[in-house]
Amino acid sequence: MNITKKIFFFSLFVFCLSLLLWGVYVVAFKRKISPQSIKKDALSTIGKVTKQKLTNENEIIPIIKDKLISATLSSDGRFILYFSQADQKFYQTNLDGTERRAIEKRKFNKVVGIKWSPDKQWAILKVKMNNNNQYYVTNFKKDSYFLLKKNLDEVAWGANSNKIFYKYFNSQNHSRTLNIANVDGSNWKELANLKYRRVVIKQIPKTGLISFWNQGDANQETFLQSKPIIGGQTDTLFNGNFGADYLWSPSGNYVLVSHTNQKGGYKMQLAVMNYKGGEYHDLDIPTFVSKCVWSKDEQTVYYALPGGIDNHAILPNDYKESKVKSVDTFWKVNITTTKKTRLISVKDIKKEYDASQMFLNQDESLLFFINKVDRKLYRISL
Repeated sequence: MNITKKIFFFSLFVFCLSLLLWGVYVVAFKRKISPQSIKKDALSTIGKVTKQKLTNENEIIPIIKDKLISATLSSDGRFILYFSQADQKFYQTNLDGTERRAIEKRKFNKVVGIKWSPDKQWAILKVKMNNNNQYYVTNFKKDSYFLLKKNLDEVAWGANSNKIFYKYFNSQNHSRTLNIANVDGSNWKELANLKYRRVVIKQIPKTGLISFWNQGDANQETFLQSKPIIGGQTDTLFNGNFGADYLWSPSGNYVLVSHTNQKGGYKMQLAVMNYKGGEYHDLDIPTFVSKCVWSKDEQTVYYALPGGIDNHAILPNDYKESKVKSVDTFWKVNITTTKKTRLISVKDIKKEYDASQMFLNQDESLLFFINKVDRKLYRISL
């Protein structure tokens, strides 16, 4: 074979090899573009946009259109339970408010307050009857309800949903006592004598102690006290401040306190203490504990900061009696460092909010509250 033929066949071999390698590259590495693949890419992009839109960051979103008296998170964290002021019934809905169903067949009348049991299987209803309060207990699982005895000024749940605490007024000798009983009011036992007509009762989480205090009044010193449920000595944990209210942390190791800066109060201040009422630490936040909720880590507190309250208002009295209203902004604070972070920019708050009954979902990605202005439930993405 002469040299010319050798060069020809070698060149042809190189050409064929290059063509083969190019074909392998096209098949193995280049993706064929088709209408289906274009459509898939478009849907993928739309999905990302939709997901981003659904997070509603920097927005306060209305969840339930009804006017509510109370709302809470279900025990499994999947639903919101609420009592509608519009038709006086109990409902449940998913976390975005799109799927609603009744959880109680009966309709209640003249309900002014709801207290949910820790397991969310029960609720205590406060009913206004002829200028007097009556308390009913309903069980969603058994679809049953009953009336508690008369002359109860205040009722609260025990930590395990199988006991209640209540303040009883004896109309014969005019004594006031703190008592514990079964949910139906049976097997009751007196725990302590009380000096005050209006008392708040809360079991301290993760303990066998019941705490109680006279309802905050700007002109009255508030006494935070505790007592073992099984009986024993009554201890005063904190006093010396006026118009105080308290909120226990999930473990019961800490307690938030809001109180006035002086008798006849003109300014509220928020502080944190340990479970004994010691290590008082001012957080430099002029808000009420009724506008706060604890995080699970017990280092973070989410809160609404009141604004627009008249400088001459007597707090907390005028606010509780709806003589003044608050225009809130939304924040969180680290109780150790007192670092404060805004949750929603002022420019993104499109209407007036006066937050109450704040609660978080289970992973603490959502903050819920009832707006006292319109009684509707709203959500903030955290």
